[in-house]
Amino acid sequence: MGLLKVGTIIYAVAALACGVALPLTAMSLENRLVSAVVTSVIDGDTIKVQLSEGPALVRLANIDAPESIQSGGGAAIRALHARILGQDVSLQVIDRDRDQRLVAVVFLGDENVNAWMVKQGHAWADRGSALAQDYCVWEKAARSLRRGLWADKHWVAPWDWRISQRDALHFVTDYTHASAAGCLREIGKLSAFDD
Repeated sequence: MGLLKVGTIIYAVAALACGVALPLTAMSLENRLVSAVVTSVIDGDTIKVQLSEGPALVRLANIDAPESIQSGGGAAIRALHARILGQDVSLQVIDRDRDQRLVAVVFLGDENVNAWMVKQGHAWADRGSALAQDYCVWEKAARSLRRGLWADKHWVAPWDWRISQRDALHFVTDYTHASAAGCLREIGKLSAFDD
C-alpha cells in the first residue's frame, strides 16, 4: 500500500474519531446512486440537497438552463422547483465542476429529472457534455413542439448569454434552425457529413 494511501486512511480515521465530517469527493460517489433530499432550487440546473454526509450543491449534468434573469430562466426555476423541491431523489454523480458542485443526473423515482427539464423545454442539451447525445434529440423534440422556452423565438443559448454579459462584442450563435444532428456535431458525437 502506498504512503499516500496510508496517510489518507490515517487522516480519515482521525477525522472520524474527532467527529469531523469528511469532505465529499466526486470520486467517492462516482457511478453510484446516492440518496438525497432537495432542500432548494438555485436555478434551472442547480439545486441544493441534503446528503447523509451533509449539504451539497448539485449541477444537473448534460443540460444548461437559461440563467435566472435571462428569458426563460424564471420559468425553468419554477418548473424545477415544482417538480422536486422537498422530494427524495437519487443522484448519479458524474463529476465535480470548477465551482466544486457535484455534477449529477437527478432521479425522482425512475424519472430522469435532467431529461424532463429538456423535454419540457426548460433547458438546452449541454453542448459541452460528451454524454448529452440523447438530450440533443429531446431538445429538438421540445423545439418542434414549441414547449417552454421554445414557444418564444427570442432566446439565446445560456452559454452565449453568459459570455455576452462579459463581452459586449460577443456575437451569439443563431440556433433558430438547430437540429439534433447539429447538436450532436457540437458535442463531438457526429461528423459534419452525417446529416
